[in-house]
Amino acid sequence: MADTSDFQREQKQQFSWQYAVTRVGGAAGSHCDIQCPDLAGRLLDFSCRPGFYKAFAGNTKCSKCPPHSLTYLEATSVCQCEKGYFRAEQDPPSMACTRPPSAPRNVVFNINETALILEWSPPSDTGGRKDLTYSVICKKCGLDTSQCEDCGGGLRFIPRHTGLINSSVIILDFVSHVNYTFEIEAMNGVSELSFSPKPFTAITVTTDQDAPSLIGMVRKDWASQNSIALSWQAPAFSNGAILDYEIKYYEKEQEQLTYSSTRSKAPSVIITGLKPATKYVFHIRARTATGYSGYSQKFEFETGDESKFHTRT
Repeated sequence: MADTSDFQREQKQQFSWQYAVTRVGGAAGSHCDIQCPDLAGRLLDFSCRPGFYKAFAGNTKCSKCPPHSLTYLEATSVCQCEKGYFRAEQDPPSMACTRPPSAPRNVVFNINETALILEWSPPSDTGGRKDLTYSVICKKCGLDTSQCEDCGGGLRFIPRHTGLINSSVIILDFVSHVNYTFEIEAMNGVSELSFSPKPFTAITVTTDQDAPSLIGMVRKDWASQNSIALSWQAPAFSNGAILDYEIKYYEKEQEQLTYSSTRSKAPSVIITGLKPATKYVFHIRARTATGYSGYSQKFEFETGDESKFHTRT
């Protein structure tokens, strides 16, 4: 009989342990996740001490806080990042906290008649992440470098100017005799979580090629409901053969929203596909083997009124 009683008592204790573990693991109806009494009245403690965490409640093993994170409390499900370090939304609790990268290094440029190439080295500190990208910000500066303005939409960046994966970019359609300042920023998956300014490296490039002078007067030869014919004189100083002209135009009321452009090998053009009785603004520039001239001043012309072109019967 003694043997039977000992066996029953051992079975009861084993059942109590399994019952407590089941409740700690979060079974239906359970509300005990850290400390649970078993049926024998013993207190089973599965909480983590400071410096450790457990992503899920239960009798799983506590893990040490990942690098650059800490906790001073017990029973923590996630460790908090140190000052200056962050955890992106998609980063798991087991991943080390990371920080934004330092600035790119060793920026150099190479320029020819039609293209400007910028290249740089990756940051010395990537912040502990691999999702590194770059952005290039362009500014036009005069002799006083404190007075700069954005380059606007005149330049083309190949493949683009933001979200660059490779450490280089090609810039087209730049204007001669202009000081361009390019700021190259490095970013990663936690850069947007930091309130500190994004680090960048700047380089100034002077485009001193012998480009043609500006286009002078532009004339409207005729206009219909949907078309305008324009002509102009070639630049007074072309500094080489004119390859073609670029004509940029937009509705006067849409200046800051969108624009169109076309090219012509002759000093004249017919712009089609326009709206009736609408004012358009035109800019024209010339291109030679050494680059583009600056854009001409604004010229404003209006298409014909649709009602004036109907013939009465």
